[in-house]
Amino acid sequence: VSLQLDEEEERRKRRREKNKVAAARCRNKKKERTEFLQRESERLELMNAELKAQIEELKQERQQLILMLNRHRPTCIVRTDSIKTPESEANPLLEQLDKK
Repeated sequence: VSLQLDEEEERRKRRREKNKVAAARCRNKKKERTEFLQRESERLELMNAELKAQIEELKQERQQLILMLNRHRPTCIVRTDSIKTPESEANPLLEQLDKK
């Protein structure tokens, strides 16, 4: 009977030890995942800020191009309204600028 109790106690001890190791592994994995997500979040926030700055630059460039086009239009010999171009040859960029 005493031998069975010792064996049972030994099994419990081994099981507790395995559980302790598994729990530590789980905590470490969770910590690594949290750190990875934190770094990824910072990287994406930086990229987002850079893209927003790029959008602003492109908006300003677009405005400058529209101004240049408008300044040029009165002196332009080839008027866009006098040219009949098939739809397949139409310039989508100019169409977009005219719409906006």
